[in-house]
Amino acid sequence: MTSPNSVPRRFPGIAIPEPLAKLWTLVVPLVVVWLFSFLASSISQTAAIDLGYALANLIIVVAMWTFIGNSGVLSFGHIAFVAVGAWTLSLLTIPATIKSSIMPDLLPFLSDAQATPLVALAIAAVAGGLVALLSGLALMRLNGLEAGIATFALLMLVVQILTYWKQVGPKAGQSMTGLPRSFDLQTVLLIALLVIALAWLYGQSRSARMLRASRDNIQAAPASGVRVTLHRVIAFTVSGALAAIGGAVWVQLNGVAQASQFSLDFTFTTIAMLVVGGMRSLWGAVVGTLAISALSHALSLLEKGVQLGDFMISLPSGSRLITLGAIMVIILIFRPAGLTGGREAMWPFRPKITRPGAQAAE
Repeated sequence: MTSPNSVPRRFPGIAIPEPLAKLWTLVVPLVVVWLFSFLASSISQTAAIDLGYALANLIIVVAMWTFIGNSGVLSFGHIAFVAVGAWTLSLLTIPATIKSSIMPDLLPFLSDAQATPLVALAIAAVAGGLVALLSGLALMRLNGLEAGIATFALLMLVVQILTYWKQVGPKAGQSMTGLPRSFDLQTVLLIALLVIALAWLYGQSRSARMLRASRDNIQAAPASGVRVTLHRVIAFTVSGALAAIGGAVWVQLNGVAQASQFSLDFTFTTIAMLVVGGMRSLWGAVVGTLAISALSHALSLLEKGVQLGDFMISLPSGSRLITLGAIMVIILIFRPAGLTGGREAMWPFRPKITRPGAQAAE
């Protein structure tokens, strides 16, 4: 006997089980990211370098979607967790001799701590998730503009701590150098694909479904027994851990960690990627990041000047951020749900749910 949950979806000439139809929403982003990476790494060395940063941004944007897309609460503070991840990996992988010279006031256990890059990556994820959990217990009761301002305040707090607390980093305004670059492009790609899969798994969970119910109707959800604050804290914690992974990958590519790097520019760029693609879907996070990354690479080349025959085409310095801002405004005006309309990557044929006895009736 077939249960209602196992009834397959029927397409014109094609029938697939319901679990495979859901799995398609994961397979498409993974394949697209892999193809994008393959093509970008084949173009030039410059494109391959930019690809590494694009994949790091992709991890961060997917982490932001994990909370923002499912809860509907706009967060301006996720770069705080990115900073925590970057800081943690840096402190654990910079050689002790270099740490003692550039950070003489470091706490003893941090000064002596050492870990392999992958172990440091896992610890960074735990640190980001823990900071998100502790802050989420206080912030996740807020809604709307209040929540956005509170998360922005969290970002400012973390940046100030990393800037001026010399027991956990260098002296005010200085950089952490000597970070060994252990992640090649292939490793970064595998980490990005893993983060996408983890975010997708969370999106399929009961907690995420409850959170989306509160997103769609914040008044009715509590009346239906949905514990909104609890599910927001869970999403915020998962999102913080994934964002910290993105920060750890980013600093591995950058080679230098400085608190001022995790500022409004970083926040604006990642939010723009999420908005352009579509905040309500994982597919939107992937599309927005890849589209903005490709456009940003092209604009950067134009800022440096591109020779086309006898003509040199160049853009004024700063055109990249101006263009990205204009594109985000246009998207918000004409397609507020983003390029994907906030929908996941669906099977290319329009589904038709087959009910028991429907075939006999036909």
